[in-house]
Amino acid sequence: MKIVFVLAVHKPTDDRVWNQQASILRQVGHDVFIISARAERTIFQNVYCFDNQKEMTSRKETIAKFVEFLQQIKPDAIICDNPVSIFAANNYKKKSRDESVKLYYDITEFYPAKIHLYYNNFFKNLLKFCLLYCISIYAGFLVDHFIFGDYYKSKRYTRLFFWKRYVNVSYFADLLDIKVFPINKEIKKECSLFYAGYLTENAGFPAVFNVAEACAKRFSTTKFTLNIISKTLKYEQIYSNMPNLVINYKNFTPYSEFCQTVGSSDLFFDLRSIDMENTRCLPIKLFYYMATARPVIYSNLKSIRKEIAEIDEFGFLVNPKDIDDIVEKIGYYINNQKFYEQHCKKAYELAVAKYNWGKIWNSFVEFIEMNIKYSSFKMG
Repeated sequence: MKIVFVLAVHKPTDDRVWNQQASILRQVGHDVFIISARAERTIFQNVYCFDNQKEMTSRKETIAKFVEFLQQIKPDAIICDNPVSIFAANNYKKKSRDESVKLYYDITEFYPAKIHLYYNNFFKNLLKFCLLYCISIYAGFLVDHFIFGDYYKSKRYTRLFFWKRYVNVSYFADLLDIKVFPINKEIKKECSLFYAGYLTENAGFPAVFNVAEACAKRFSTTKFTLNIISKTLKYEQIYSNMPNLVINYKNFTPYSEFCQTVGSSDLFFDLRSIDMENTRCLPIKLFYYMATARPVIYSNLKSIRKEIAEIDEFGFLVNPKDIDDIVEKIGYYINNQKFYEQHCKKAYELAVAKYNWGKIWNSFVEFIEMNIKYSSFKMG
């Protein structure tokens, strides 16, 4: 069967799509195509791209380009990431007059999200929110089935479209991709901290940096390293006067390299601000950190409490503004190597037992195949 991912807001090499969903569908024998509006060109087979941001294309033009590519491919199923890609898939379905084509909405982002509400005027933001919310509901009417990445993003659609089929496909890492490093040192002597993300207040980087400096000050005999991976080009602003704190910065790391090297760090941080949206978004990298067999320190998000009941067994959820408390919790690890190693062991045990791609890919494939075959049977 021909299955197409139509991506309005994700690049064709998006980890979830390229390395997991599209990859496994190819492995079980389907013809898989990707159309993305976020890449200027591609060298990959069965991948069609255009950069709607660079080309300054309107939504109408973006939809028209999606439809043009879909008409070339003539798919049996279309998996969309956004209302714009859904409208394109629906337009194609109408033009082709093929009711057997199934439309899926893979929901990994809130719509509308904070990024859409950029006005300084509250009433303008409220009006835009209401408009985009209605658009998201209309998009839900157009699709046949849903794929949900986490609980809070699914609530709106499971309540309004309770008769439609759906599958939960979380952001679990593929254990085959992750390299696990042995624990061959005492972190009281040497401790490497890791952060990946934007260098912004909302993403929590200032809190991470303050924690690293406070740790270096409190545990003066410990050599600390803060490893940073970020696309934010502000490295020249990151420096520390603490003699026992070294900062390593990378602007970008390919997926395969990230998976093979990230586990060399000792502790993983994400101290994003806790607001209505952030607290309901399940962080993707958390599952990759678990798979490296290392503890995590995250902001106390509702989404983590909801999805990972055992979080306290391999890490801490904290108030990102309480630097002293976070440093104290890091001290539990630094002053107790056995406690640190217990959390490392538990993180990996849980990743192997429950939270890995190998545990869920089969339900994803069965869900796609079942609905396409069911459709073909009815049409036949």
